[in-house]
Amino acid sequence: MIKKTVLSGITVLALGTAAIQAESTFYDPAPAYAPGTAGPYIGLGYSRASVDDNYFEFYPYDGYSVDAQIDFDSMMFQAGYKYNPYIAFEFRYWISVGDGDISTNPTVPNIAGYNDFDAWGVYLKPMYPVTPEFNIYGLLGFSGTYVEGEPGWDLLNDADFSWGGGVSFDVTLNISIFVDYVQLFDDTIGFYSYDYEYEDDIRVDTWNIGINYKF
Repeated sequence: MIKKTVLSGITVLALGTAAIQAESTFYDPAPAYAPGTAGPYIGLGYSRASVDDNYFEFYPYDGYSVDAQIDFDSMMFQAGYKYNPYIAFEFRYWISVGDGDISTNPTVPNIAGYNDFDAWGVYLKPMYPVTPEFNIYGLLGFSGTYVEGEPGWDLLNDADFSWGGGVSFDVTLNISIFVDYVQLFDDTIGFYSYDYEYEDDIRVDTWNIGINYKF
């Protein structure tokens, strides 16, 4: 009697194990989403860079002023490291892919140059995951910006505090898309000598859209 009971128990256990194995064979759940995974990432994007230049001359033509806007189509490359779901560190580089589109007020005839733009920036990137896939973030850091001027001189070749913000959406565990705004430069530069004095109020803004790949 005891022998039959033991055999029956073994049979039930074996059948149960086989059923579990069969179920696991036909049901393989997808891995859990892990948005907080730390690690390095790289990205590529399109950027529209706008340079606002307000020029005012003190000498020799006291009171002469020109407001100019120069727009550049640019590529943006970035690399960063996501430390946790709330903090990342990021490096960015922008470079123009064509001549600048310049407009002035008042109109300046036969204007030339303003063909090249490039910039770099290093940032602390605070983030907040609104959902597991959707994030909002800020950018706080330091950047260097170069804008070609008319032949023979540079409109801008300087560094400044840089900031911005944007949103990103994780399409897969490794791929995300992003849209953001970054201000690269906002300051006054000038030249003062006995025969020539002027000031330039310059601001450089970028709107960026792109894709990131996380390793």
